[in-house]
Amino acid sequence: MIEGLVVKSYGKLCNVKVNNFIYKCEVRGKYKLSNKFSNPVVSGDKVEISITDKNNGVVENILERKNYFAKESIRDKKGHLIGSNIDQTLIIFSIKNPYTKLIFLDKCLLSSIFFDIKPIIVFNKVDLLNDDEIIKLDKISFEYKKAGFDVISISAKYQIRLDDIKSKLIDKRTLILGNSGVGKSTLINQLSPYSQQRISDISQKTGKGKQTTTFSEIIKINKNSLIIDTPGFKDFNLYLIDKSDVKYQYPEFNKFFDRCKFSNCSHINEPGCAVKKQIGNNIWEKRYNNYLGIIEGYS
Repeated sequence: MIEGLVVKSYGKLCNVKVNNFIYKCEVRGKYKLSNKFSNPVVSGDKVEISITDKNNGVVENILERKNYFAKESIRDKKGHLIGSNIDQTLIIFSIKNPYTKLIFLDKCLLSSIFFDIKPIIVFNKVDLLNDDEIIKLDKISFEYKKAGFDVISISAKYQIRLDDIKSKLIDKRTLILGNSGVGKSTLINQLSPYSQQRISDISQKTGKGKQTTTFSEIIKINKNSLIIDTPGFKDFNLYLIDKSDVKYQYPEFNKFFDRCKFSNCSHINEPGCAVKKQIGNNIWEKRYNNYLGIIEGYS
């Protein structure tokens, strides 16, 4: 057997890179029957394969992952792997064409933190914004920076502030996340000389993005910098994160936990809650309301 890197995963097959050669591989049956994930392998996995002929092979073993990012599969309620062995997530977001709900962003953030991956927020399509929308975006950016997140506002189409993103990708493996239509493919084409991502317009009927990426794939920026492109999410259900764990994934909450009257405070209805006292000051009300919405989603 030889060791390789999964650079593309699609259905029951994956492409595994060994040195500079790509083998098209099936996955050994024992992994297909796994009860944990709906897809046994994902881009970023290190695997051991056996070669069946010149261009094909079989994934015999999936090596231990440093980490992974996953969401719940709508189809079977199992986990669905998005990427593995990741240094950071780049969460692409837009407030226009299409409008992305902040609760989606907050789910991506808390999942990144839960899976021990550094998140970076990228607000794309600033070139489309009028003065009022720019003020709105500045407010949103300010609040997320205050909460402790890296935030960059860009236009991928017109290459505005792309150098700020490129500097954060050096020597990193970065997972790209976002709704359909927010400009992931355009951004990746600008970042990587090896990328030829297909770009689709916003649907005139729904005002939402059309999904152009249907599989996860590693794209090289340079020798030591890789990005994992993923299909756009239409919805995002949390995976493995218990209801009681959600509060710990909010950095701006954590500093006030020891001031709450009750050690197991959920920061919802309890008296003497120090977190609730900070709403409108150190904690943005919209972030807190999204926290409540995520908690309600467990009922």
